[in-house]
Amino acid sequence: MAPQDNIKIYIDGDPITVKQRVTGAQLAALVSPAADNVWLDIADAQDEPIAPTETVAIEHNMRFYTDRPRTIYIDKVPYQVRTGVLTETQLRDVPTPPVPDDYGIWKDIPDDLDDPIKEGEVVHIADGDRFFTKALPKKELRVIVNRKHTVTLHGARQTGLSVKEAAIAQGVPIQLDFLVSRKTGAKFEPIGDDERIRVHNDDEFRAVDGDDNS
Repeated sequence: MAPQDNIKIYIDGDPITVKQRVTGAQLAALVSPAADNVWLDIADAQDEPIAPTETVAIEHNMRFYTDRPRTIYIDKVPYQVRTGVLTETQLRDVPTPPVPDDYGIWKDIPDDLDDPIKEGEVVHIADGDRFFTKALPKKELRVIVNRKHTVTLHGARQTGLSVKEAAIAQGVPIQLDFLVSRKTGAKFEPIGDDERIRVHNDDEFRAVDGDDNS
């Protein structure tokens, strides 16, 4: 079979026609401005970096992403990023200061319903993408502290310190300098006072004196 010269692939979401075999450097040169690095998009797995000298056997509709500069907009303010993929956390960190934890992020979809960005979601970025933020409604969540104390938290976004403050305000006999941890599986994982976490109903926390080695 003769080599094909009209195989359609996508680079940064844009359709491009290429030959059956190309190198990483050739892929990087197909976008403008040319990219320094290229990744193969692997569904439900970590994307695979393509070295400049590596030869790629091209198949129809393969998807690649590059680190060429892209301008995106968050609340109408332009920002330049050098990646085709951002996690929800990385997207929050693009502005200075970052998007607060008690705000949600939506992708602006013209002539359609805007797309909410979920916690931990991986977002594919294209030049000109627009996002907006707005305050999330405060939900009441009930968690357990030190096995027997039910504590109400206002909002899913918390820190280790805010959990302790809420517990103390609701009569749990702990101090602000206690060490706090959250149950994950069979273990309790420590949470720093300034560490941002997302809380769920029925989460279990433990707060103990730092001098208590029991």
